[in-house]
Amino acid sequence: MNSSQLHIEHKLHESATTAVYRAFDPSLHRHVLLKVLHRHLADDADLRARFVREARSCAALRSHHIVQVYDLTEHDGAPAIVMEYVEGRSLKEVIAAPERRGMELARRAAVHVLRGLAVAHAKGIVHRDIKPGNILVGSDGAMKVTDFGLASFAAAPTVTMEGMVLGTPAYMAPEQVRGDETDHRTDLFALGVTVVEALTGERLFEGSTVTECMKKVSAFTAADLDRFSSAASPEFIAFLKRLMHPKREERFASADDALAALNERPSAIFAPPLTAAKRNGPRSLLIAAVSLLMLAAVFAAVWPFGGTEPPNVTVPENDTARVADDGTVPAERREEGARTASEPLPAEKKNGAPAAARTASALPDSGRIIVASTPWAKVFVDNQLVGETPIARPVVLAAGVHTVTFSNPSFEPIVRMVTVEAGREQTVTGDFLENVGYLLCTVAPWGEVFVDDVYKDTTPLAKPLIVTAGVRRVRFRNPNFAEIVRDVTVPPRDTVRLTITFAK
Repeated sequence: MNSSQLHIEHKLHESATTAVYRAFDPSLHRHVLLKVLHRHLADDADLRARFVREARSCAALRSHHIVQVYDLTEHDGAPAIVMEYVEGRSLKEVIAAPERRGMELARRAAVHVLRGLAVAHAKGIVHRDIKPGNILVGSDGAMKVTDFGLASFAAAPTVTMEGMVLGTPAYMAPEQVRGDETDHRTDLFALGVTVVEALTGERLFEGSTVTECMKKVSAFTAADLDRFSSAASPEFIAFLKRLMHPKREERFASADDALAALNERPSAIFAPPLTAAKRNGPRSLLIAAVSLLMLAAVFAAVWPFGGTEPPNVTVPENDTARVADDGTVPAERREEGARTASEPLPAEKKNGAPAAARTASALPDSGRIIVASTPWAKVFVDNQLVGETPIARPVVLAAGVHTVTFSNPSFEPIVRMVTVEAGREQTVTGDFLENVGYLLCTVAPWGEVFVDDVYKDTTPLAKPLIVTAGVRRVRFRNPNFAEIVRDVTVPPRDTVRLTITFAK
């Protein structure tokens, strides 16, 4: 579909990354939403590719509780998504009415969103920004999750472009605050925060700054939910405690497990296809049994009867790399201490020595670095990509001086010069937040906010803008008034509040 075929009626919303319009599709005689990436971001090939990839993934989702993606198109030179238009309001608007809050709304939100999440998670798509504003309530009362995957197209666990936090700080899970890898259980935590808000109207982690929100999330315990016991049954409070347990491994394993705890049916709308075993019946089971017997025979042949352990052949994981003197990663990478079947078992391993001791023996000319960053980052060693934080294993490097670069599209790169010593392990960190501050802008009647001539958002702001510390030129634009410009000094890790009033 060409966007020129759509009749754009008016703008519904604009954020730091996209503008959303209501449009009419004359060919199918229906209203649709058109979500357009801002033109200045469309020039970034990586962001454009991620936006398109996420849109294509979300187009495959089919659920009554997910806003459907119809098409991927272009609008004024920028990628755009054509989506289902839902007649109704957002859950955020519904919660704003005190008489609507309560157990009925909270339980319905939990069930409907869980059904949508289960379908998305089965496709490997994590939303990362579940909140009342991203849940639409139709005229029939059905709730639908919108922006599936689109909110996370910048692939950042905590921060996307400068000035936008992903997810929204007041709904972030502890692992997002720490900058750890996110997964489907991150969505479950955010849903729990949303359900509490639907139940009581309280935003658990709301703060005047991003840092304040993050501190509240980090300090949260499941027992904190006991104070809402008067608003819900003990069973529902127990459900919430598990849904948003600070430790991911203590949460429900899946959205369907959470639905089962509410005595609700599984999320699948369409019956899953029969597996090969079901289609072929006993024949498939027989083939599987024969295969297992053959595998056992091969294993017995290569494992001597008198041995105490099988040959220690190790395949390196993706997050471990050994970088040679010329800065390249050899095609044949082996984890420290790895050996072939013909190599003798090192004495250190027989004696139970730790991995660090084995490294010095196996790679006497090398050392190791542990890399960490806040928030996430791609890590380059001597211009060679070695992984994306969090990287679980140390990076093995040839002894000598190396350049370690942390890259996040929201910030200026962090470069560290590291001297690696043979047989030693050291930690190299990159903290992008140590040199950022926050801008909280209040504008009457409203205005578009530009920082150093880059558009950030339109007031009223849902959250403070993240900006690089220092002197920033902030410009406010409203087409009905003359522009207002302020030069503002933003201290690191501090919030500057600006109050602007347009006047003719």
